[in-house]
Amino acid sequence: MTLERIVAYLSRTEERIVDEVRPMGHVTALLTPSLPLVWQLNAVRVEDHGADVAELKASADRALGHAAHRKLVVHDEELGGRLAPLLAREGWNVYRLLVMVRDREPERAAAPGAGGEVQRARGAAALAAFRREQPFGWQEEAVQQLAAMDDRYGRAVRARDFASPTEDPAAACRLYTAEGLAQVDEVGTLERRRGRGHATAAVLAAVDTARAEGADPIFLLTDAADWPQQLYGRLGFSPIGHLYEFLKLPLGGRG
Repeated sequence: MTLERIVAYLSRTEERIVDEVRPMGHVTALLTPSLPLVWQLNAVRVEDHGADVAELKASADRALGHAAHRKLVVHDEELGGRLAPLLAREGWNVYRLLVMVRDREPERAAAPGAGGEVQRARGAAALAAFRREQPFGWQEEAVQQLAAMDDRYGRAVRARDFASPTEDPAAACRLYTAEGLAQVDEVGTLERRRGRGHATAAVLAAVDTARAEGADPIFLLTDAADWPQQLYGRLGFSPIGHLYEFLKLPLGGRG
C-alpha cells in the first residue's frame, strides 16, 4: 500500500508541474517545451503492460520531437524489469531507482545544529553549485532550467530547502510534503567538501522536520546502481520497490 501511495503521488505531481499532459494510448506524454533541457519534465510515462518496445519508441519520438532526448518512465516494477534488457539492447540507458522509506532510527547522527532549514535563495544557490559540477553543468541554460523546475515543485507541493552548514552550505537537499507524505529529493554535496557528514546533516534535518509534522511515509528515490543508497540505509531508510527510467541521450550535444 505504501508503494502504491508513493507512485500515485509521483504521478500526480509530475502532471501538475509540466506544461502539458497528453494521453497517447499506451503512454502518457509529460511535456514541457518551455524547459526542453529538463529531461524529467519531458518524458513519456508507460501505462500499458502490453505495449512493445517498437510502440514505445515510436510514442517517444512523436511526443518528444521538441527535445534532443528520449525518455520513458515506468512506475511498475514488473513492466520496467521486462523492458530493461530490451531497451538496453536498443542503446537506451537503463536506470533502476530504489524507492526507500524511513522506517527506523538512523545508525549515525549529526551534531546538533549541523544541518537545518535555509531560505530558498540559499538552498537554490547551493543546489546550483552542485549541479554545475555534474556532467551537464557546463551548460548554464540547463542549470537555469532546472532551477525553474524547482520553482514549479514549490507551486505544486510544499517545498523547503535544508543544508549543512546552514550559513555556508556544502550540502543541500529539498523536502516536498503533500497528501500526508514527504519526499527528500535533490541531495547533493560539493566535491571539495565531501566526506565530512554534511549530506547526513542536511537529510536528517529534513527528515526530522517531516516527522515532527506527522508525514508518513517519508521517502526518497535513489539510483539502485550507485553508492548513496548505502548512506540512506545508515540514515534509517529501507528499500520497498523499484521504478525504472529509460533515457536515450541527446544527439549532437553534451547536456
